[in-house]
Amino acid sequence: MTSNTTVLTDRFATATGRAIAAGVVLVLCVAALMFVSTDLVQELFGYSQNIKAREPTFFIRISLLIGAIAAAFFLITSLSYYKRNKVAIAPWMFLSIGLVFFMIYVIVPIFQSISYSFTRWNGLYDINGIWTGEWVGLHNYKLLLNDPNFYTSLWNNLLWLLLFMLAVPIGLFIALFLNQTVRGIRIYKSLFFFPFVISQVVVGLIFTWAYNPEFGLLSEIWSWFFCETKTNIMGNLTRVCSPEPPSILGDETMATYGIIAAGLWPQIAYCMILYLTGLNNISSDQIEAGRLDGAKGWKMLRHVVLPQLKPATFIAIVVTVIGALRSFDMIATMTQGGPYGSSNVLAYYMYDQAVGEGVGRYGYGSAIATVLFLIMLVYISYFLWRMYQDEMEAR
Repeated sequence: MTSNTTVLTDRFATATGRAIAAGVVLVLCVAALMFVSTDLVQELFGYSQNIKAREPTFFIRISLLIGAIAAAFFLITSLSYYKRNKVAIAPWMFLSIGLVFFMIYVIVPIFQSISYSFTRWNGLYDINGIWTGEWVGLHNYKLLLNDPNFYTSLWNNLLWLLLFMLAVPIGLFIALFLNQTVRGIRIYKSLFFFPFVISQVVVGLIFTWAYNPEFGLLSEIWSWFFCETKTNIMGNLTRVCSPEPPSILGDETMATYGIIAAGLWPQIAYCMILYLTGLNNISSDQIEAGRLDGAKGWKMLRHVVLPQLKPATFIAIVVTVIGALRSFDMIATMTQGGPYGSSNVLAYYMYDQAVGEGVGRYGYGSAIATVLFLIMLVYISYFLWRMYQDEMEAR
């Protein structure tokens, strides 16, 4: 009995030597991270200009960060507390690396962008790597309040949000249609899912060609009803249309709707896949019980099927809302915000002001990004609260 207790104690004992070595390495890496700078790297390696030392400084910091993470891992796994509570701690250790990089590349840049929104900065550093911005307080936000292009972009974002929600019921309808056991159904499912795997840029190009009033698909369909082929004075065949095919992407009032229609194509496919997955997990017992109670058609869908699809609906709505608010690729590919800025959204207008036509307005672009972030934060916080409430009710 005593021998078994001794073996068990040794198993959970702290590996002192390993812990001390890992702790020393961790302290050294963290200390080096705090003191390594471009000025130090410039002096050590003899660079003539400070800006040339920025790239090696970056790689040195990344190496030190990786070393610190590895040392922390060895230190924690050497402790007696970890060995006794491995099941509870191990998942957090797997998450820790992702959380660290998420903090560095997502959370920190968010706060940097918010801080830049209070400055006037052209996005450049001087030859010595010194920041050239100027603190202006709320000046950029005051400019936003008087900027008609900002309100146009905000309104277009609301249009995206409202019309993009059509993807949810349409995706549900297609999923119900495809949720059948008939011959060749897998091929049909693949064809409906195909738009989602295509790059957003490719989708934008496809619809740009389709909308072309001269040779696009829309033009060809238009010619079936409103055009005829005539022989001109030169003896050549000419297509004459009355009225002419619409230039969707060249019309200020139609461009945004045309882009949203293009964006809906892959979004509907994504919602369809979510609902197909949900339909596969529906309890057959509840379906049979509903049939015995006389439920069929709309009643079956409303009272039996839809309640079981609530998790899929929640995810579909969240992803669709976020996709609508951060829409960028389609606008950049199809219209670049035109014509005359009529199809701008906040994400593209932010980019345009920072590095596009308004090159050098990083502070103003950051103010637009901050507004967009706050709007998304409201929606995301609401959905997270709803998710928490559902979890609590399930318990």
